[in-house]
Amino acid sequence: MSFLNLLSAFIITSISLFALKPVASRVGLVDVPGGRKQHKAPTPLVGGLGIYLGTLSMSLFTPVVLLHYSAMLAISSLVLFVGMFDDARELRVSVRMGAHGFAAWLMAAVAGNQLLSLGNILSFGPVELGILAIPLTMFATVGVINAVNMTDGIDGLSGGLVVVALFFLGVVAFDSSHVAMLQFTTLLVCSLLAFLMLNFRLPWKQCALVYLGDAGSTMLGFMMTWLIIEATQGADAMMSPVYALWFLAIPLIDTVSLLIKRPLRGQSPFSAGTDHLHHRLLEAGFSRKQTVVGLYLVGALLGSVGLMGYLFEASEVFMFTLFMTIFTVYMAWDPIRRRINTPSQATRPH
Repeated sequence: MSFLNLLSAFIITSISLFALKPVASRVGLVDVPGGRKQHKAPTPLVGGLGIYLGTLSMSLFTPVVLLHYSAMLAISSLVLFVGMFDDARELRVSVRMGAHGFAAWLMAAVAGNQLLSLGNILSFGPVELGILAIPLTMFATVGVINAVNMTDGIDGLSGGLVVVALFFLGVVAFDSSHVAMLQFTTLLVCSLLAFLMLNFRLPWKQCALVYLGDAGSTMLGFMMTWLIIEATQGADAMMSPVYALWFLAIPLIDTVSLLIKRPLRGQSPFSAGTDHLHHRLLEAGFSRKQTVVGLYLVGALLGSVGLMGYLFEASEVFMFTLFMTIFTVYMAWDPIRRRINTPSQATRPH
C-alpha cells in the first residue's frame, strides 16, 4: 500500500469530520455538558462516522482490502447506524444489545467468521467450541463491543487503545504475510489518527472538537472483534486466541471486572458510572492527559507481552494463567486499597 493511500485516508477522515460538525448540531448528534459530562461546550458525536468514511473511501481503492473486508464494512455500517441513533435518541440497553447481537450473528453465521476454538489454554489440548461456536461468538462480540465502548469516557482513550491493539495485530499480520489484514489495519489506524488529532487534548487545543460517540466506539469494537477472530481461528489462523487477549487487555480487564462488581453492588452492569479505571486514576489526582497517556503506555506494555508470547511461541497455558493473574490482582485491588485507607476501630477518632 502506498503512502499516498494512507495519507488520503487521514485527509478524507479529517475533511469528513470538519464537514460533519455543522450537520451534527442540526440532527441532534451533539454531546451536551451536564451531570457526569464535564466538557465545557456541546461537542459533535461524529467521530465514528468520519473514521468510517475515511476507511471506507480508501478501501474502495484498495482491491485486496475491498475483496476481503467488504462484508465487515457492510455489517459495521449497521453497528455504526445503531450507535448514531443511540447517540441522538438514547436507545434502551436491550435494543442496543439486540442490534449488536444481530451484527455478531451476521458475522458468524453469514460471513463465516466465528470462534471455533479457544486454543490450548487448559493444557488438555485445544478447547473446541463445536455447536457453541455461533452463540459464543455472539457473546464475545457483544462483550468486546461494550469493552471498547466503556473506555470511551475520557478524550482520546478509547480510540488510542484501539490504535495500540491494531498496531500489534498489524505486526502479526506482517509476520504472517496476511496482506489484506495488514493493509486494512494500517488504513484504519490512519483514519483513527486523524480523529485523535481533533479529539485528544493538545497544548494548543484544550478541548476535544469531536467525540467518537457510541457510534464510533461500538463500530471500532465490532471491527476489532472481527479482526481478532479472523487472526485466531480456522485453518488460516495466524496466532492462538490467548495472545490476542493481551492486545485489548485494558478494555477487557476493566469491563469484565465491572460486569462482575456492579451486580454484586446491586447495579446494572451496563449502567453509566464513574467506577472505570480511568475515573479512578482521575480521582487519585492524575490529570486527564496523564491518565490517557499512562493507559496508552500500560496498554502497549501488555500488548507487547502478548506479542512476545506470539513471537517466541510461549505456552498458551502460561499466557492465559498470567493474564488471569493480572485480572485477579486488579479485581482484588479495590478491597485491599479500601482496607488500607480506612482507619481501624482502635485508631478511629471518637
